[in-house]
Amino acid sequence: MIKFSEFKPRNKGLEKVLGGLEAKIMDVVWSTGRSSVRDVYERLRPDQDLAYTTVMTVMTRLAAKGLLNRERVDGTYYYEPAMSREEFGRAVAGEVLDGLFESFSKEAIAHLVSKFEDSEDLERLAQIIEERRKEKRG
Repeated sequence: MIKFSEFKPRNKGLEKVLGGLEAKIMDVVWSTGRSSVRDVYERLRPDQDLAYTTVMTVMTRLAAKGLLNRERVDGTYYYEPAMSREEFGRAVAGEVLDGLFESFSKEAIAHLVSKFEDSEDLERLAQIIEERRKEKRG
């Protein structure tokens, strides 16, 4: 399970659920795979003035949040994504939607359905609803 403190709907991309530097670090690790702090620091340094220790601290926190796996090899920590970018997106969407449905289910459903522009999308939604009804009936 991912841990993020708040959902910021007005922010862009990963910054809806992560801090700015956290989002940049995750982008680097998703694109490069297994990385040391030095690897990530060197990738970010040309675009942003940062301290190596800042990158190290943020990567440690991302590991504590369950977003990065960390392994120590010969005195160096290596990090890799605990989940793919797509899995992260599904987890975030699930957590946000679960929170909305818990308190505002009717409103959330009405809003989601209002976003369907295409009659094919509405037909697919109707099929999904019918499949779910059949599952519930047993």
